[in-house]
Amino acid sequence: SKYQSRKRGVEKMFDQILKEIVAREVPEDEVAVLLSGGIDSISVALTAHRMGKKVTAYTFHLEGQESYDSKKATQVAQTFGWDIVDVEVPKTGLVPAWKRLAYKYGCRKKTHFECIYPFLFVLPLIKEQKVLTGWGADGWYGLSKKAQCNKKYLVKKSIEGLNKFRDDYFRMESVAGHKQLKIVASHYDLTVVMPYINEPTVGEFFRSKDWLECSDGTQIAGSKQKSIVRRCFQEELEQIGTVSPHAN
Repeated sequence: SKYQSRKRGVEKMFDQILKEIVAREVPEDEVAVLLSGGIDSISVALTAHRMGKKVTAYTFHLEGQESYDSKKATQVAQTFGWDIVDVEVPKTGLVPAWKRLAYKYGCRKKTHFECIYPFLFVLPLIKEQKVLTGWGADGWYGLSKKAQCNKKYLVKKSIEGLNKFRDDYFRMESVAGHKQLKIVASHYDLTVVMPYINEPTVGEFFRSKDWLECSDGTQIAGSKQKSIVRRCFQEELEQIGTVSPHAN
């Protein structure tokens, strides 16, 4: 049908956009990926994999606590033959770590400290020079409580409202601490590549897609959320099973 053909065209377009970004930003044959159990980091890892790059995945778990993310990341890496480094993040020494995050790396918001703290222990172990991440992708989908409950957005009712949220989200000085992550990485001579942030082609792609197109009810790997990306990598996702949806 015309609808199915259009969806296939959208998937090919998004696949090509990601490949062009990775080709430009990561000319090296080897790349590190900050891999969680979510579709966003999996999508950039699979893009590099499709391009024939040697992927090394880095994930983490809190000391003495297994997590869905680290277990799923390990499963994904093993499925596609990637090396995986699972870092145990300590629960001690928090006060000096928090001071370091605030004074040395410019963390200010609660989310900055939450998001960046584990990478004080992950980034020093990365051997590759370029580091791919799915950081910031949630902003394109309007999945947060703020997006769905704030009356000035009403993201499910109009593309204009969803785009207003997107504009406000990516206008923030530091989306989920991405600038702080880059600062920390620079201390280890690492370059972080974030295809979902500050890439005009990604922005143009998503700004033409409303809520229904982004989460259209198609059941792939057990979820309809972020369905464009799930369809784009459907073949690979079927090999690794359910990928949990975003949760606030």
